[in-house]
Amino acid sequence: MTEKRLIEVQPDGIVEWLHFDSATGAFAIERVQDVEPVLEANKAAANAGDGYSPSRELREVAEIPMVVALKWKEERGIDVFNRDHWPAVKKLLRDPEWRYLRTSPGRI
Repeated sequence: MTEKRLIEVQPDGIVEWLHFDSATGAFAIERVQDVEPVLEANKAAANAGDGYSPSRELREVAEIPMVVALKWKEERGIDVFNRDHWPAVKKLLRDPEWRYLRTSPGRI
């Protein structure tokens, strides 16, 4: 029999569930997050301007939901918080599959 138990609801909206199969002793942790608000905000930002700050010193290029960052780390070994991984993050953000994470047009 498989049990599903809530582990934690994090401030960033990630909900963690523990799935446990008592017959086999196997378990898995599932992380879910409602990313729709982030994606809608990304779309609005991309349509509203070029992403630069008023001083033009900084430019926001993407907003990555935490579940996507976790997915990239677990499945691809890419850590969005590690500056040494920035070339791989840029490559993913340039990929049309991940275009909805972009908040501004142009090159990264």
